[in-house]
Amino acid sequence: MINQVSKIINTSQRFDSSNITFNTNLPMSITVLEKLYTNQYKLLLGRKELMAKSKNKLNVKKKYWGILKENKENILHISNLIQKPEIFNTDMEFLDIESKFFFKLLTEDKNPIKTIKKKIIDKMADTATTKEQFLTLSQILLAQSEGIFHFPVIIEDRKVLLQFNIHNDSSTYFYLALENLGPISGKMTLDNNIPTLELGVLFEKSYDLLKKELENNTINTYISLKSEILPLFDSSEVLLDMKG
Repeated sequence: MINQVSKIINTSQRFDSSNITFNTNLPMSITVLEKLYTNQYKLLLGRKELMAKSKNKLNVKKKYWGILKENKENILHISNLIQKPEIFNTDMEFLDIESKFFFKLLTEDKNPIKTIKKKIIDKMADTATTKEQFLTLSQILLAQSEGIFHFPVIIEDRKVLLQFNIHNDSSTYFYLALENLGPISGKMTLDNNIPTLELGVLFEKSYDLLKKELENNTINTYISLKSEILPLFDSSEVLLDMKG
């Protein structure tokens, strides 16, 4: 499963949404800075500020995935807006981990979860650990107590949220939030020692890219468009409890 996740992340890393021309249908990472008029907003796209219209009401200071289109009058319109998981909208710190080390740990360590848990506890006990780091590490431990492995990490300067849940001996569910492909749901099953990978995406361009990337995959792979994809673990309720 980890090898397949690595392929998907590598696909995402090859695209820089801040330099993508509009009308490509590739999801872009958008921050809503300000509401200007009834349906017009000031947005942050990469390092650029711009104005665009949205039919749907947007939450100021929140981060979204969305498609930007420019019409004949050079007016930008936003569509297919999906708000990112709450962890992208908080001060919680994503862990800066070298990708090769991260995936090597998950695939080659005899007990990677035990190893990661020990590293987390050691880091939490370190007096140099910031409040933001401590909160992130606490979230990881809390998710593990619910049987979900929750890793908010930075890979090659980009935020990635990876979650997975080993449902039983023959199936594993996972969730990926990638800045350039949007949210991705996954299910890996093993039937008579034959692995099958099922992926769900929200954006057509993400579907096209992954279908092309994984067309020569060594295992049976099926990709479909979904109307909704939710994280396996949602930190927003925990954050509200802690603030309350």
